[in-house]
Amino acid sequence: MDIQLSCSEQIKEKIHRIITKPSINVSEDAKIVMVERGFEIPRGKLAIVFDPVDYMEALELLYNETGSKLAGPVTVTGFSNNRYCLIPVNYINHIDAHGSEIKCYTEKETYYLKNNLQYYEDMLSCQGIVRINKSQLANIMNVKEIIPWFNARLVLVLKNNQELEVSKFYSKALRKTLNM
Repeated sequence: MDIQLSCSEQIKEKIHRIITKPSINVSEDAKIVMVERGFEIPRGKLAIVFDPVDYMEALELLYNETGSKLAGPVTVTGFSNNRYCLIPVNYINHIDAHGSEIKCYTEKETYYLKNNLQYYEDMLSCQGIVRINKSQLANIMNVKEIIPWFNARLVLVLKNNQELEVSKFYSKALRKTLNM
């Protein structure tokens, strides 16, 4: 299946990184076009219009149509106690970046990760891992409560009662994603 992209360069780059299946090709001659809200819809083509924060849902539609699966990795490799471990994504509470260290926190243990925060944000966004501030990602599936905070910020209360602050910039996208 061929698709055309009509969106910002940032979203195009993310989509190109995700589309690895041979069943979907990006082409200007495609009959189907993914259009970011606010961009022009080409005439005579089937358009899938999406909000920038929802581009993964639009890709999901395409992958379902082609019979391919769009899913990130089921595990992440972490290092703890002189051993490498496969961490199921649903066990991840949050991921922190402090300088050059990237740590992954589960309910029972803390692991060191190899790649940068942007890598994990891109790879795990379709599994509920979202950016909450410039140095943290959180697993939305492990959130128990969301508390409105000062200056349009939010506080996420995880199932283990740990609290994580969502910055003003990222709270807007999170509110939109969760229809708040």
